[in-house]
Amino acid sequence: MFEDSNSVRSFCVSARTMFLGIDVGATWTRIAVADRDGSIVKKVRIPTPREGNELSLVEAIIEVLGKEFRSYMDRIEAVGIGSIGPLDLSTGSIVNPPNLPIKRIELGKPLLEHLRRPVYVANDCVAAVWGEYLYGLGKGLENVVYVTLSTGIGGGIIVDGNLLLGKKGNAHEIGHIVVDSLRRLRCGCGGYGHWEAYCGGANIPRFATYLIERWSLGTEEKRSKVYQQYLEGSIRTETIFDEAKRGDPLARKIVEEINRVNVAGFESVINLYDPELIVVGGSIALNNPELVLEPIKGIEYGRGALNEIPRIEPTMFGDDVVLVGAIAIASNPPKNLVKKLRYLEQL
Repeated sequence: MFEDSNSVRSFCVSARTMFLGIDVGATWTRIAVADRDGSIVKKVRIPTPREGNELSLVEAIIEVLGKEFRSYMDRIEAVGIGSIGPLDLSTGSIVNPPNLPIKRIELGKPLLEHLRRPVYVANDCVAAVWGEYLYGLGKGLENVVYVTLSTGIGGGIIVDGNLLLGKKGNAHEIGHIVVDSLRRLRCGCGGYGHWEAYCGGANIPRFATYLIERWSLGTEEKRSKVYQQYLEGSIRTETIFDEAKRGDPLARKIVEEINRVNVAGFESVINLYDPELIVVGGSIALNNPELVLEPIKGIEYGRGALNEIPRIEPTMFGDDVVLVGAIAIASNPPKNLVKKLRYLEQL
């Protein structure tokens, strides 16, 4: 017995219920397929290309899709990408990223041309806050901020249920809030005194070096593994936090200064957006909750923060927060984001 054409059409539509999420970071690019509710079925991680041209990343993604996700591709309805920025949303491109040597990376347009499905590009933290809003701790709330403390520092913001984007899609670059009016350290973006220049994982060794060279250190502090790395010109962010956990006095002193700047950054976020909830992600925060998150949770109303202090919680999605956000963007694309993605007109 043959099925009528309406039944066949209905089956085809119901079968295509998967979404592809891509998290483009400065170090790693993560790719996953998931159901409409955000449940990840399969994920793969590859190094983000640091050499090549504007299409090297897309070529690497397409290669992985062919090798690892071939059996899912016919069921993919849409693709969401959460990417480091800054972005040009009109073309779906990364432009002058401070933490990558390739200065223009094409994403949206070439992937759309290859896959022939909607490809929605957003800042990684914008994707993350959208995922938290739809699937995570922000469900049922109207004012939510996501902050990542990782290689860099970024944010995604929802105010009164509206996703903030800005004219080019970069209204959330909180890592470039000026926290040092003396502008002593230079950020990867070229500016001075930015939050990220002091507390982004890529820049913490430079901040630590700056501090060590200006402090009068005691004998015990000079026995520190961090001090030995300083003498060798090879301070590592992981070493600072690992040694601080062990009680190393120099490492703890450096972490205290990092926390001082982080608190100033979070106070600015609270003052700017008046959120009900701030969700925190990124390897520095998630791997060092007692050292990093606890001081931030101790922010007090009436000191640096003029608005009521919101809940401040680590993301429930861990390292997958941007992937989940990218899937949320693919399955429920925000209207104001879609409007800015001019390359979608080619579909």
